[in-house]
Amino acid sequence: MANLMRQIPGEALKELKETLGDMNASADPGVLQVYSFMNSMGGALTGVWWASPIAVTLPSNTDEVRAVLRICKKYGMRAKPHSSAWIMSALANSSRVVIMDLRRMDDLEINVRDGYAVVEPYCTAGEQQVEIMKLGLNSHVNGAGPNASNLASATSMQGSGGTSQSMSNSERNCLGVELCLPNGEEVLYLGSPGTPNAGWFCGDGPGPSLRGMMRGAIGNAGSQGVYTRCGMKCYPWYMPPFDCGGSPPFFDVTPLPNYELRTAFWPDYDSECDALYRISENELTDYCARLGPGAYEEAASTTNEEYLSMVESGIYRNTFPKGAWTFSFAASCSEELECRLKTVEKIVDDTGGILIDTTDLGHDAHQLVFQTAIRGCYIFKAAFMPTGSWMCFPPMSYETIDNLWKINQPINEEIKKELIAREQISDDYFDNVYASLDEHGHFGHVESPYHTELWEEKEQSMSGMIRGVMEGLKHHVPILYSPQPQGEDLAVYSALIAKVAYLLDPDGVMDGMGISSMTMGMGSGGGGRSIDDIDELEEIKEALT
Repeated sequence: MANLMRQIPGEALKELKETLGDMNASADPGVLQVYSFMNSMGGALTGVWWASPIAVTLPSNTDEVRAVLRICKKYGMRAKPHSSAWIMSALANSSRVVIMDLRRMDDLEINVRDGYAVVEPYCTAGEQQVEIMKLGLNSHVNGAGPNASNLASATSMQGSGGTSQSMSNSERNCLGVELCLPNGEEVLYLGSPGTPNAGWFCGDGPGPSLRGMMRGAIGNAGSQGVYTRCGMKCYPWYMPPFDCGGSPPFFDVTPLPNYELRTAFWPDYDSECDALYRISENELTDYCARLGPGAYEEAASTTNEEYLSMVESGIYRNTFPKGAWTFSFAASCSEELECRLKTVEKIVDDTGGILIDTTDLGHDAHQLVFQTAIRGCYIFKAAFMPTGSWMCFPPMSYETIDNLWKINQPINEEIKKELIAREQISDDYFDNVYASLDEHGHFGHVESPYHTELWEEKEQSMSGMIRGVMEGLKHHVPILYSPQPQGEDLAVYSALIAKVAYLLDPDGVMDGMGISSMTMGMGSGGGGRSIDDIDELEEIKEALT
């Protein structure tokens, strides 16, 4: 009967209201519909509303989270926690889901001496950065922008972005976590928070690392329980706090001392790869991300009419014949800044590229690049202009620089050119790819977004996705970040994390994960019920205990 549950039992709703308060638990149809649609990826892919939950709850602390989990288990319901709900896996994925909206849990604690912050689920990346900059610290803002939850991207989702070059990915900045297990009874601490009086100062504390268990390919997306606190590594910030005046969408940013921005592009992918390897190896940039002309149009326009006029005029498409990289340089002194700038200038010149001072692009373009490099402000604006929703073509992955530009991008470019020519997707430029590099190394992230107007019958998105998947498989390219098995002797960690999720949630309290289940091999109910090797599961359980 529980599998067919479409309406929350009266007693269950009563207990939720008694636990959280009348205003923080609801089964009102209007409220449920608000939590049934997601523009980001899901809306662009399907054009339909997502599964409807049977209730929505707003717990305010760890104890209330545990109580909601216990009530869900008691009545055969499933729980789906989310923070700022940026992607469709934050919504219900089955017929008996209680959404756990964690927006009331937004605390931030800062430890300046040891250089970390402790965040709750709804402390956004932007909020954290604003506060720690006042104290001489900075933190990574992932590509979803300053409105995204730092805890979610560190523990449960993907966390790459332009500042990954100097401040790593969100998951690599995770120091320790507090996890409410699905049974609602126990709280698991990973890392030093589980050691009395140890604080949150180190990655995993003594003993083996558990972050691989926590994350899998791109995060567990709420399948293992509810992460309620997370320690986040912070980095030095040598300048005054980042200050903006004016009004949206183009705030006037106060110039920063010893801070510069440059945009660069190359005539072909071979030259681009050669330059990126050298720039990364020499640790020259603080922000390093690639935006196409379409992204400039989408971020710089304030209306669809203005966007279309930019497309017609070719103002950005003529400036950047291909997608362009933006580099920021945040130096501790003028001598360091000059050295880094001159080195990048030589590398770009040696590889046949063109380097532009972003102030030469005009006020609006410079402002959007400046604010994106510091705080990730405009990436998500570009994602939703001009059609209100977006999707990405696979392959969409973490790979070496060579694979990103010599395998992934040619596949995406060919597909986009054909579909744009047939007017099956909007003309947001064929080389509108978003990419970033990690930790001054040879590894990076790439995704090729596109826009489609779902009310237009001729437009479609699925054909491009299917073609991207098939072409990627031919070249052994990861699809949506998921590794492809290459032999019997290689561990497939997506299968292992499915078993860990089953170990933590044998009763299936946590909701399945939609698109993330494909990328992690999690399966559907209970965080992955297709367990073939029980002996291996027992070995994992023994290791954890």
